[in-house]
Amino acid sequence: MTWNRLLAGVAIWLMAVAACAHAGPAQDVLADLASSARADRVASGVVSIGAGVAIGVASAALLGADLAPYGFLAGGVTALPGVLLLLVPSAAELEYEEAGKTETGAALALQRLADEGRRSRYISAIGNLAAGVAALAFPVNLFTPYDWAYSAVASLGMAAYDYLVPSREEAAYERYLQLAEVAATPASP
Repeated sequence: MTWNRLLAGVAIWLMAVAACAHAGPAQDVLADLASSARADRVASGVVSIGAGVAIGVASAALLGADLAPYGFLAGGVTALPGVLLLLVPSAAELEYEEAGKTETGAALALQRLADEGRRSRYISAIGNLAAGVAALAFPVNLFTPYDWAYSAVASLGMAAYDYLVPSREEAAYERYLQLAEVAATPASP
């Protein structure tokens, strides 16, 4: 009889621990966003460092002794952002470390990240729009007669992309809102 009570107590305790350990939709989405941001940050950092090392090695092998230091300098300048990317965590990672412990904190962090992503996207769209308008207003031909047109089309296209396509943070927040809505909807009998 005591074994049955002991097993029932352990089962109840395990269910309680499992219920406490289950993260809500905001925590799950914020964890996914932080993991994705970390993977992108590490990949970009490794590529930048690799490009810097390649430039340095190529400059030592291909350039003469007089120009090799400039090649090493260029390689170092190329590798430096990669080192910084590896050392400094992204905003999503910081938000996850700070607010990812609770569902409410994670939801607020997702909202902050989405607002910042939208603001950055709009600022980029304004900059690209200004560059496109400047290319149209002040046509400059450096290599071909249509350089100004290529520049205008590229800048205006990037402005449209920035304006129309939501950032990764905005998409994550929208995903959270959809998951929260599904979780709040009662199941039909």
